[in-house]
Amino acid sequence: MLLIQTIGMRAEYPLARYVQNTEGINMKATVQVINPNRGMYAAEIDAQGVYVIFELLDTDEPEIGDVISHPDFYSMGSETFKNITQQCEIEVYVQNVCGVNLLHQQCML
Repeated sequence: MLLIQTIGMRAEYPLARYVQNTEGINMKATVQVINPNRGMYAAEIDAQGVYVIFELLDTDEPEIGDVISHPDFYSMGSETFKNITQQCEIEVYVQNVCGVNLLHQQCML
């Protein structure tokens, strides 16, 4: 059984609870939005309608539809994500976690 810990709710996405993985099981997210000019990406976490927004600090670029994994997409700052689709690790800087209504603003589109 996957244990989760509630870490709050955001006003921009009031119906979804933001949760943190407490068992060390990797979460998965699918890349949905890319701003190649800024190196900004948005990946939907576990098909929940919640997105992790990150800046790519690496040369291995994820593509739309790539599945990435990490123990905690809700941690901010420098992180290493695993790109399951391309079988590589990527260095990123996590900017935010938000609902679909803020995607374009957060990815600077």
